Formats: sequence, C-alpha cells, structure tokens
Amino acid sequence: MSFNATYLGSSGWVIEIGNHKILIDPWLTGELVFPPGPWLIEGRLKKNIDVPIGITLILLTQGLADHCHRPSLEILSRSIPVLGSPSAAKVVRDIGFESVFELRPGEVKFFDDLKIEASEGAPVPNIENGY
Repeated sequence: MSFNATYLGSSGWVIEIGNHKILIDPWLTGELVFPPGPWLIEGRLKKNIDVPIGITLILLTQGLADHCHRPSLEILSRSIPVLGSPSAAKVVRDIGFESVFELRPGEVKFFDDLKIEASEGAPVPNIENGY
C-alpha cells in the first residue's frame, strides 16, 4: 500500500494511503482566532493554501480552532465524509457536512480497507483525539 504525507502548516496534513486522501486538521484560509477574540490570540497565514484535490476523508483531532478551523472547513465540499472527536463533530455538523462520524478514544471506524482508531489526545480541557 502506497503512503505519502504532505505537511500544510500548523496542524494540517494531507495523508495519501492506498486509495484514500485524508485531509487532517486543515487551516487553509482566513485568520486563526481563539476565544475570547483576536486581542488574545490571532494567527495569520502568509498566503491561502489551495484546497487539495481528491480528498476522500477529513480527519479532525479536536474541536478547537487550530485543528477544526471553521473558515477552512466552510470552503470544503459538504459531501466529503468527516471523522472527528465529539467536539469537532459538533462543529462540522453545524456547518452542514452530510456524513459525520464521531469517535472517542478507544473506538474504531473502517473506511473501505482503512482502519482508523482513536486514541487519547490532548486534554484541552476535555480529552480530544489522537489517531
């Protein structure tokens, strides 16, 4: 099975494995702002990143803005399946993604021949996912 990984910056990656092209924690456009607002923390891209072609799955580790960046997710097709932590799943459901799968640490989801298992991730403050 072939494998290729492309780093997009921040927390974002594109992983190509077999027939799958997985977009992980994308920040592709816009500012990165954390509550309570830009006066506390604000990040800016030097330039927008083109939406990768042929994405078959979006994988989100957390529901926080640096992993689940709403402006970036809003430019993606709502028909791409999304797998994420419970907090990330809530964000993409609010955006209108059609196929959202929620995983908690220790749970497994299969996409064709690909097995994805969630592990315990960062406690920020709730436990988020690793994969």
